[in-house]
Amino acid sequence: MTARRITRIAAGLVSVAAFAGLAGLVALRAPGKRVVLGSVPVGNPSWGPSWGTANVDSRLGRAFILDDGILQQQVTLNTGGGYSWSGSNSSNKIHIIDTRTGRLIKAIDVPQSVRSLAVDTATARVFAFGQGQIQVLDARSGSTLGTIPFTGNLNGFNDSIGTSLVDERAGQVFATVDPQDSNAPLDQHVLVLDGRTGRTLRDLAFPHGAGITSISPNGSRSTYYGPSLSLTLDARAGHLYVFNTNGQMSVVDSASGRLLSTRRLPVALAGARMDERTGRVFAVTAPPGAVAVGSPRRRQPPQSALVMLDPATGAIRTIAPATALFWGGPAATAIAGDSDRVFVLDGTRRTVDVRDGADGRLVRAVAVDGRPLQIALDGPHHRALVTAFSGYTYATVNERIAVLDTRTGALLRTISLGHVGYVLAVDTGTGHLVATYDTMAAAPADRYAWLPGWLRPRLPWIPPPPPSLGPNQRLLTHMALTIDPS
Repeated sequence: MTARRITRIAAGLVSVAAFAGLAGLVALRAPGKRVVLGSVPVGNPSWGPSWGTANVDSRLGRAFILDDGILQQQVTLNTGGGYSWSGSNSSNKIHIIDTRTGRLIKAIDVPQSVRSLAVDTATARVFAFGQGQIQVLDARSGSTLGTIPFTGNLNGFNDSIGTSLVDERAGQVFATVDPQDSNAPLDQHVLVLDGRTGRTLRDLAFPHGAGITSISPNGSRSTYYGPSLSLTLDARAGHLYVFNTNGQMSVVDSASGRLLSTRRLPVALAGARMDERTGRVFAVTAPPGAVAVGSPRRRQPPQSALVMLDPATGAIRTIAPATALFWGGPAATAIAGDSDRVFVLDGTRRTVDVRDGADGRLVRAVAVDGRPLQIALDGPHHRALVTAFSGYTYATVNERIAVLDTRTGALLRTISLGHVGYVLAVDTGTGHLVATYDTMAAAPADRYAWLPGWLRPRLPWIPPPPPSLGPNQRLLTHMALTIDPS
């Protein structure tokens, strides 16, 4: 047996041991059953909207994770418990993972400007939204089918897609365009895209909503004009609802893309979720626009609330206080289509509030042993999957996944992750969950330090020495775990 083969076998054994250690950390075994099905190194997904971007095509059994492409990076621990890092990558990546086995299928380079994804399972298309363009991918193979430009604001190719919704019945994708110029109240746009080609079918313009005005201690004022639109879809009725932070609600026909009506609401709404069974919309009221810079008030949670809206009449009723949405923002609500239940993450009381989809009343408050951060629903398997964390520094934080029954709200089980997870996506076909996970460790020992310095460069199969780290430096690795939460 050659030295090269011995080295490869040893490296393989080390990899197996590392995975076994990770699986032990995560738990994550039940009697006679594996909970962690696979582990794949990915880049850092934490910069994306709503703590990262992951989408699933349950028909194909594929998960698509958008990240910065940097699989491992050197970080410096701060005194307060956080950490910082430097370095950049020339492109982002989309990691395609088999949700049945947890294995990596393909890693695709996409432009660094790509910040969000949409997956149309009816057409087996993946849309990677960058600045001024949309890259269309085949969900089966991961191959690039084309790059389509889009328009929507004065800045043209500098603008990017903010949020998107897929209407598989109409074969269309709806996307909001975020202008890059935040100093002026430019029109906001909703693009109606073809679900197969990504081509723009319609471009709907809306006046910009209220900006956020900052007042400095010396009295000077400045206003930031960020995105002001949010979307929710009633696929059964064929209506797309567009909410603007200026207090408008617009209704768009999802089949034709035509604007049907616009009405003024008594309060401005930001994030929204549609309950198609009851016809109710659960939304977040937009916080006040003025913030006093440097004052204690600026450090308080935004004064928003969860409300229930009847879109036919415009009637609005408050059903949850502002504190319930502090940690998760609009992503802290989810509608369970199998049970007429609304799940609200309450970061103050550390509970998941289960509410009735018809009248918004509180049915049950479920303690999840930590601050709930994100939620994903699996309707066919009647499961709500919630990430919750405790601790306030990287050394003390403990992330876990709470598994709830969507019909009763009962807490079925808790899966401990140990450290920080950012992204949740669920395959409703298999019931498997894909979650990203951080590990932080000191530099590993150099297994080949015994080699003479002149010989090592001449052995290309021998890895380079691990980096030299200071006492407050660590190596940060991001992993995508495929988990069976049943």
